[in-house]
Amino acid sequence: MNRRSIRSRLQIVCWLPLYLWVGPWTVVGLSVLLVPRLGRRSIRFHRGTIGIFGPGVARLMNLAPVEGGAIAMAFGHTILAKDERAWLSTFRHELVHVRQYQWFGPFFVPAYFLESFWQWCRGRHPYLDNRFEVQARKYETTI
Repeated sequence: MNRRSIRSRLQIVCWLPLYLWVGPWTVVGLSVLLVPRLGRRSIRFHRGTIGIFGPGVARLMNLAPVEGGAIAMAFGHTILAKDERAWLSTFRHELVHVRQYQWFGPFFVPAYFLESFWQWCRGRHPYLDNRFEVQARKYETTI
């Protein structure tokens, strides 16, 4: 067995638990592919994520619970975006959220909403002051 083969197998063994831990939310993101009324969608695979974007996804993004809708959003290892340009411009920010999903697993979304609620209770902005968003903005340039 050569060195490259061993390294490849080690990567699979190391990353597989993370994909399983985050799997439920990745499935939620991938479910966008099952909605026939969304029309044409494009898919990109990059750095361990699955990017999905297109006009139908843009309509869904407009329904996001943030002012004016969202241009991109991560669900596990799936990154939904309005279009390719939005996917490219927000990729690093969303990749930070993917790492947060890997840390918190299925508890990330409840933790995210609890943090937003906590910021709102303190009279702060539930999105801009959310610790997960603050961290994503801080590290998006270093990933």
